[in-house]
Amino acid sequence: MPLGRDLAILGAWVLLLFGLFLGKAIHNDEPYFLAVAEQILRAPFRPFAFDFTWYGQEIPASQINTNPPILGLLLAAAMRLLGRSEWTLRAVFLPFDLAAACSLYLLARRFLTRPLWPTLLIVSSPAYLINLGHLMPEKLSAAFGFSSLYLLVMAVDRRKSWMFLSAALLSLAIMSKYNAVFLLAPALVYAYGRGWTWKRLLAYSLLALLPLSLWFAIDFATGGGGAGTLWSIGSRSAGSWWSTWSHKGRSFLAFLGGCGLITAAWPWLQASRRLKLGALFTAVLLFLPAWDLGPPVALVDRATGVLFAAGGLLGLVWLMSEARKEKGWPLWASWASSVCLIQLLYWSIMSRIMLFAIPPLVFASAAGFERRRARMGRLYAASLAVVVAVTLSLAWVDYSYAKAQKEFARHIEENYARRSRRVWYSGYMGLQYYLSRAGAQGLDLRKGGWDLPRAGDVVVVLGINSSLQKPPRPLPANVHEFRLGHPVPLRLMSGWSGEGGFYSNVSGFLPFSISSEPLEEFKTIELL
Repeated sequence: MPLGRDLAILGAWVLLLFGLFLGKAIHNDEPYFLAVAEQILRAPFRPFAFDFTWYGQEIPASQINTNPPILGLLLAAAMRLLGRSEWTLRAVFLPFDLAAACSLYLLARRFLTRPLWPTLLIVSSPAYLINLGHLMPEKLSAAFGFSSLYLLVMAVDRRKSWMFLSAALLSLAIMSKYNAVFLLAPALVYAYGRGWTWKRLLAYSLLALLPLSLWFAIDFATGGGGAGTLWSIGSRSAGSWWSTWSHKGRSFLAFLGGCGLITAAWPWLQASRRLKLGALFTAVLLFLPAWDLGPPVALVDRATGVLFAAGGLLGLVWLMSEARKEKGWPLWASWASSVCLIQLLYWSIMSRIMLFAIPPLVFASAAGFERRRARMGRLYAASLAVVVAVTLSLAWVDYSYAKAQKEFARHIEENYARRSRRVWYSGYMGLQYYLSRAGAQGLDLRKGGWDLPRAGDVVVVLGINSSLQKPPRPLPANVHEFRLGHPVPLRLMSGWSGEGGFYSNVSGFLPFSISSEPLEEFKTIELL
């Protein structure tokens, strides 16, 4: 198809998918970034000079922050001009979603004869759609980073003078989210393979990393503690149970296959029999009951883990060993490798990092299909149908969970906060955002925890998304419980018997689990 028609189809597809969830309630880590934006509106030159409830403690935002305030600045501008509604804020950032998708397509077009289908599959995958729908830095790093990589390829292949613009966009991606530095590796590998000198590679790297270096210097000089926070989070996580080799290995491979779905399926159509047997044997071994760290793992979760992990491992090993003849291989291999390295060094396994490994794996597979002149039309159509069905189901579940937190917060506000009852909360994500705006306070474990509430106060406790410990002693109280269900038997986060850990493998080793357990348990404790 002509370039214009492909881009029109892709743009319409992105607007349709992302548009379905523009009204999603504030969710995941969005409350923190919105708090930074609100602080910028109050004091533009002191973006982190406020306290925020995090992991059950009210602490300075500078001790939480690990990124420059680029997203906060953009959110603050949107708030100032258009207000704070979820619909408005998400709609304002749609151009970034379009830029990311179109950049992926243009990049794929340099190496594939049919780039539209693979790009549609990537933007329709669970990790991509759900994560990039959030008002979080990954949205910006994807838009700036994918654009940068495309311009770099163009600068190398066509000798265009776009190196400086590519470096500038890469610096914006890194300044949006530090881990976007992974894009520097495929850029340098590709440019070196196409004849760039070491001086030119060094110049590009310095241009891309200069703003980050300046930010770290300013942050250190002003006592911001960004580098220290990164080190502190990483060191604490390294000694935690979710960083043990068995759980992290399971999570990494299961997320690698499950976050894209076809990243777990397509490798079986291309890899050699030897690699298939090796990947399957390794996955089965990794998911043996001997490596379980907690309660018994449900058979369906263990089987799902084996399927996702075997496919993810097979795809990665195939890419590094048997895919060397595919077009763009140096770019795809170095890209996937750098994302995997960043993820393995990160404090937990997360779909919002693994989503960046999906494009190189999909594009390399598509190049393999084209080289073999396989009939891809039906395969692409069937793959897209399955991916969209699963992704929209998961997105609906997540949308419902976010909506329930907002509605429960409204219930607490109307029935307690507006009636002069003091409200404390323990949950994060949307519940924290909406309750704090209603005047509720986080139950600070460092300042006394359960000793803070008094008779007549109300404590809101969540079953999954909470760090609140049980009271140290029995408390006279009226307790009201509500468990939120959902008709779709898929769970992104598990708190009872499942292994869903979409937002962090702290919840489980799967990006999502087949389960009918509750989405959440809301508990209201009225102290007497």
